[in-house]
Amino acid sequence: METSRTVGYDVFIDYSSKDTRHSFVSHLHAAFGRRGISVFLAEHCTLSEATLKPGFELANEIQLAIERSKIYVVVFSKNYASSPLCLETLMTFMDLQRRKDGPVVIPVFYGDVTRSIVEQQTERFKEDFSKHRGFFSDEKDRVERWRKGLTEAAKLHGHESIEQQNDSELVEDIVADVRERLCPTGMIGFYSRLLGIENLLFKQSHDIYRLGIWGMPGIGKTAISQESFNQMTKHFETQCFIQDFHVAFNDKGLYVLREEYLIDKLREKRVLVVLDDVRNPMDAESFLGGFDHCFGPESLMIISSRDKQVLHQCQVDSVYEIPALNKKEAQRLFTRFAFSEKEPSDTNLIEVSKKVVEYADGNPLALCHYGRELGKKKPEEVVAEFEKIKQSPPREIMHVFKSSYDELSENERSIFLDIAFFFNGENLDYVMRILEGCGFFPHVGIDRLVERSLLMISKNNNVEMQILIQDIARNIVNEEKNQITRHRRLWDPSIIKSFLEENKPKGTEVIEGIFLDTTKLTVDVNPKAFENMYNLRLLKIYSSNSESTQEFHLPKGLRSLPYELRLLHWEKYPLRSFPEDFDPRHLVELNMPYSHLQNLWEGTKSLVKLKIINLSHSQQLVEVDVLLKACSLEQIHLQGCTSLESIPHIDQLENLQLLNLSGCTRLKRKEILEEIKKLDPEGGLRETKFESLVFSTLVELELEDNTESFS
Repeated sequence: METSRTVGYDVFIDYSSKDTRHSFVSHLHAAFGRRGISVFLAEHCTLSEATLKPGFELANEIQLAIERSKIYVVVFSKNYASSPLCLETLMTFMDLQRRKDGPVVIPVFYGDVTRSIVEQQTERFKEDFSKHRGFFSDEKDRVERWRKGLTEAAKLHGHESIEQQNDSELVEDIVADVRERLCPTGMIGFYSRLLGIENLLFKQSHDIYRLGIWGMPGIGKTAISQESFNQMTKHFETQCFIQDFHVAFNDKGLYVLREEYLIDKLREKRVLVVLDDVRNPMDAESFLGGFDHCFGPESLMIISSRDKQVLHQCQVDSVYEIPALNKKEAQRLFTRFAFSEKEPSDTNLIEVSKKVVEYADGNPLALCHYGRELGKKKPEEVVAEFEKIKQSPPREIMHVFKSSYDELSENERSIFLDIAFFFNGENLDYVMRILEGCGFFPHVGIDRLVERSLLMISKNNNVEMQILIQDIARNIVNEEKNQITRHRRLWDPSIIKSFLEENKPKGTEVIEGIFLDTTKLTVDVNPKAFENMYNLRLLKIYSSNSESTQEFHLPKGLRSLPYELRLLHWEKYPLRSFPEDFDPRHLVELNMPYSHLQNLWEGTKSLVKLKIINLSHSQQLVEVDVLLKACSLEQIHLQGCTSLESIPHIDQLENLQLLNLSGCTRLKRKEILEEIKKLDPEGGLRETKFESLVFSTLVELELEDNTESFS
């Protein structure tokens, strides 16, 4: 601890030595030191609390340190309120903080101590104040002042350990907060991101260290790169920062750009080089003159890109992924632009603020733009205005994401749009299966979308696209100049309804996908509705609300279904069979729960690609022998088919992993078991539970009677 009376401090830490001196506060002190932040620790443990008498005053050393510190960090732990010295120190903080341009007080609620405990002085704090009232009986005003000071401090912006996974994260958040207050950049959350970059740089052991900065469009790569450059520039002999490197390289050309930044003269120097928004690794390599030995020892190269593959091709040593703003940061940023830093009090504004923060999902560009636009509106107009913005994203945001879309290959675009329109939030294996059946090579394509920050795979193995990106993708399609090509993927119920009901609709030959939610919708389908949909790959007719009635009629039957179908998902299919000429040879998944089907089709048809079939709860279904030729079948769901009299001979279905026959009351258990035995006893199906009639290659699997369980 520094004790000089002549030096000032960046931070004064007030804490209870009983709780945190050799644990949390020790780690916090060390973290400040690593970042060059000077600290004064109030060593209350060196002062005897037992000898305190009414009328005591703070030691001169502590008083002087308080006056010469810029920021006060107060760690509220369980024994904090037991210390009169802690409380009196806090009161001195608060008195100074109330002044105009006074220093900052940052409360830290540590361990089991919450903000409400400090504010209301409950639990251990209540017990301690009872003792203080007795000991300082002649100084009731002082004790009351302590109490009010705690209440006031608890309302300040601070940090709570219960919101963090561990102490190290809490320490980093506090250090980032303090740095932002000491050297404000105007960027919310900058120092926490700089801390992540610094943690990677501390590990460097290379002569020339190459750091990649990666993140989705609008996440702040340029701003983070620029501020990192500003913070680090003093540690290098010379510096070079090129914003929008991709644009600069293409506008000026290689030789002009190298001459402008005197690259050849930097060979032997310790250089900081930042190339922002690199899209072609060969451009960066030719500009630098190679990635190895291009500068002197201890040089640092920072390359930012929205494409992780580009960073790897630039041979970076490590990649820092810029995280989205958390909810607190996002709320602060939106409020700054929408309400000039003041928290709104109007109910409409509060509600819209929450919706915008959720919708933008931590994207700074979107939060700033929506804040500016909504801040111009009257409170009663903001709700309608936000819905309008969602339906038609602003040009600035569209441009940033459109540039990423334009760089995709045709195969990647098809995958991107299919997910945006139809598969957002679905299981990865399910999406892979369908897209592979469409010939889109999804194992490569989905990985590339993830690397380009347009998609992510959740911990639950679901394909997830931000709602903001999803809306932008749909608007990209809406902006197609050719109106017919806009209708390749349909999800708007009103548009689909018109296509299905019209006698001779135009442009149906380009339609590739239809996902129709029939909730609260009445449709009388023309029997020729699908006749000219030659390219229809994906057809899903469903209800998102099982309790609402749906009226989906085929009064004159159905003449045909498209030949190119890969996914046929039709809940409550109203006919007894498929159209006679239906050719299912391309089908990957047939999902028709609660249908009126009695049988599928007459004769033998190719089912070589069919992997999943779900006809569960089709209570009129009698037989499914046609599935015998579906040699690729992996799952058969027939639960609740109470009229089913037989199952196909499954001994030829070598890929079958699951067979669900629960609730098929007409089937004889003995005959089913005989069929199961025909499969290889080592790799064949096993009943998951006695008399469950659910058979799986994974015997621990216990499926519920759920028609959607496989997707």
